[in-house]
Amino acid sequence: MEFLATLPNSLLVYVVVAHALFAIGLFGMLFRRTLIGFLISLELLLQGVGINIMAFGTYLVPDPLQARISTLFIIGIAAAEAAVFLGIAVAVFRNYQTIAVDRLIGLKG
Repeated sequence: MEFLATLPNSLLVYVVVAHALFAIGLFGMLFRRTLIGFLISLELLLQGVGINIMAFGTYLVPDPLQARISTLFIIGIAAAEAAVFLGIAVAVFRNYQTIAVDRLIGLKG
């Protein structure tokens, strides 16, 4: 826990964390085979973008209010996306009895 207290409060730390979240989310989007895995990965992607916008807005812009508003907008979109996605996942499970993406071939249009 002492290591966290000694981290410098710099832009680099926030950018590394944001890029790590984005990379984990992108990896999950590419290799997950369930709808819930996609949802979690998409949330990680959006949180990485939000941290990146907040960090650059705080350190590089004289008035960070616009970055904070943009980050709140991204968080709101992520919450709405999660609600819609879970509704779709429940509907798919009721009709197909699975949430595995590779078994949902009936959805191809």
